[in-house]
Amino acid sequence: MHKSNCPKAARQAGFTLIEILVAIAIFAVLSLAAYQILQGVLRSGEISREHDQSLTEVQRGMILIERDFVQMVARQSRTPGVDDEKLQALYVGQAVLDSDFEGIEFNRLGWSNPLNLLPRSNILRVGYRVQNEQLQRLYYLHPDAVAGEEPEQQVILNDIENLTFRFWDDGWTTTWSTASEIPSGIEMVITSKKFGELRRVFVLPASTVVSDE
Repeated sequence: MHKSNCPKAARQAGFTLIEILVAIAIFAVLSLAAYQILQGVLRSGEISREHDQSLTEVQRGMILIERDFVQMVARQSRTPGVDDEKLQALYVGQAVLDSDFEGIEFNRLGWSNPLNLLPRSNILRVGYRVQNEQLQRLYYLHPDAVAGEEPEQQVILNDIENLTFRFWDDGWTTTWSTASEIPSGIEMVITSKKFGELRRVFVLPASTVVSDE
């Protein structure tokens, strides 16, 4: 009499406990590897976005700085506590604007005043300094200081380690003390933790002291 082999075949078609554990272990290893790859991709994307944002911040900052410097004008601003004979067209140095490094302060033309409707000049008094690792832009609503007036402040760049200037006057010099003139050119060096030295040279228009109209 012929005997059926079905029960034996059924037993051979199943998986043993060891095989199942091995399969689970392999799946776990592959899942971990895939997760690590995904995390790496996400982290790379985040780093790339942060870098792009920082680069955009630098580009915007440089455009604003250039706009100020290339419109510089030799105009002395009256300041409380400073005699008119000691006024400068350009202030620069360690003590200027309480900067942690060098600071600079000057007047520029081209401050928009549509139809002259605003009660102010088209001359803007601006300055740059570093405090708390921030490159800050300061500007005043009036070119001549008003008692009790505090400047408006903008943060241009972060993570700044140094700020220095040089001036062109038939050669480069690190100081400028001519009261009635501005130099022919200014070199501005910003030291950033992320980007190293950011060096810009601005060619300035010839200008001597003028009065505000």
